[in-house]
Amino acid sequence: MSWARFLRDVIATRGIQTIVTYNDTLPRNRIALTIAKRLGLTRLVLENGYLRPHHVTLAQNGVNGNSELSCDPAVISKSPEPIEKCREFPVHMRPHVLNTMRHFFWSILLKQILPYNSKYYGDSVARQGIGYFGEYSWRLRNDESHKLATIDAHMAKPGARIYLVLMQKPGDGQIRYHSPFGTNTKFLEEVLKSFAENAPEEAFLVVKQHPLDYGIERLQQTFEKLADKLNLKGRAVYMRKAGIAGLMERTDCLVTINSTGGLQAVMGGIPVKCLGKAVYDVAGLTFQGSLADFWSNTEKPDPEMVRAYRSYLLSTCQLNGGFHTPEARTILIPALSSRMLELTKPSVAPRFVTTTVSTEDETEFFAAEGLIPAE
Repeated sequence: MSWARFLRDVIATRGIQTIVTYNDTLPRNRIALTIAKRLGLTRLVLENGYLRPHHVTLAQNGVNGNSELSCDPAVISKSPEPIEKCREFPVHMRPHVLNTMRHFFWSILLKQILPYNSKYYGDSVARQGIGYFGEYSWRLRNDESHKLATIDAHMAKPGARIYLVLMQKPGDGQIRYHSPFGTNTKFLEEVLKSFAENAPEEAFLVVKQHPLDYGIERLQQTFEKLADKLNLKGRAVYMRKAGIAGLMERTDCLVTINSTGGLQAVMGGIPVKCLGKAVYDVAGLTFQGSLADFWSNTEKPDPEMVRAYRSYLLSTCQLNGGFHTPEARTILIPALSSRMLELTKPSVAPRFVTTTVSTEDETEFFAAEGLIPAE
């Protein structure tokens, strides 16, 4: 039985009113949300928080490039200040990594009972594991302090401006579905070429590799070849291991496809140019002109719009808490369950006999939606 037909059966026999997915771009999730839309069910999508690290996202119908949040400054500016204060909790990368490892361990171990596709998230688990081991080994063997020193030396020059470029994780939905690039490589090529052609002489470019990059795109090698070709020696560096916090402190402007780091930069008053579909790509927050013009831009985000946008996110789709530690979940779960009940439509899902939907009708439906039912 196909995944789509299985979902139809469950919805029909159990009177499901709401479909909740984590992420809205993975194949099974896209199909589930498409079916829910066709049946008029409530669609809710969970994701990591836009206002990290002490919030998660719960949005109706879609997140990131599929979000239905308003981009109208007039709507956003009317957002009231949040009443409840954010409860903070310790945040570390280790619990996230351990939870991911546990997920893949049990998925592989139970493969004979529960069907599992090791390439479901892009490259196979084995390929990603080998890549992460290689990246970790490289970081242990190499020191990038000399690159930081180069950035600091450039900052001391009169009129100097530091531009930070944030790369995405390979295969991330922000590249594949919500940008015109498809890969980090094409994104990097466009940014470096535009910088070489349009940036003033006193500008300096810092390319920051995503912390979850497992090396498959070999971006540092691509960067070095392009930098040589475009005569950017002494004007650009590639940072493979440096933390984003330290680079943000040195940054005057930032370029991203759609990174949460971009929103953090906006909140910190740093000019940002988005080259993908980002929920925060709003007039008053980010640069709305071309990338070529951005290199000479000095306009910072409007502080009043920044305040209003934070309030808008908190009132519409951000919940205090997290996924990866007991303390974070204790904060999250009561608010999450309450918001789910609040957003669920009162009508009961329609019951129907799924066998009346022919295979031909199902195939035609998913072809029209650009989807193929996953087995």
